[in-house]
Amino acid sequence: MYRHSTAYSLAATAILVTVLSVVNLHGNSNRIFAPGKETVTVDSPEKAYALWQQKRVKGRTLLLFDNYPHMRGRFNYQGEPRLERSNLVEFSIFNNVIRKIYFVVPDAAWDDFLRKDTTKVIKAIPEMKKGVSLYNLNGMPMVATTPSSLPHLSEQALVYINSGVFDPAEVQQLISQKEITSDITVIYQDNRK
Repeated sequence: MYRHSTAYSLAATAILVTVLSVVNLHGNSNRIFAPGKETVTVDSPEKAYALWQQKRVKGRTLLLFDNYPHMRGRFNYQGEPRLERSNLVEFSIFNNVIRKIYFVVPDAAWDDFLRKDTTKVIKAIPEMKKGVSLYNLNGMPMVATTPSSLPHLSEQALVYINSGVFDPAEVQQLISQKEITSDITVIYQDNRK
């Protein structure tokens, strides 16, 4: 009797390991990274998408150093979704450029961020001092955190920095300290007065 239970347990474990390996392999094969590393300054969010499209990146994790909400859910488009100044993240999700987001909030603004009506927390992330999973209408895994709580990422990330919210030099120093690598770092510098 115990032999059958052990055999079933081992078989179930083997199937689980196989499924996880296949899912991981499939996920890794659907990620496209840019050759080399580059940092580009743009004067509009749409140009960040144009760069990602030019480099043909797909299935990526985005480190978003910007304001929230950066994506407001599905827009009511007439026809196909189109890139607009306000929907860089959402449009990138539609086109499989982004598969996961780390939304970074300044440490000093964390408590205010959590109190906003637009912040829809699903749950706290116990292994992060300041980290929560956020609900969004696109169903994309989205983690909000602060620079001090940003974890190390094992894969190269796309980095988007709004220089009106974060100092790009400080962000690049933080990423280096956390040993996070990026093939494309976009710095958005709004030149409108």
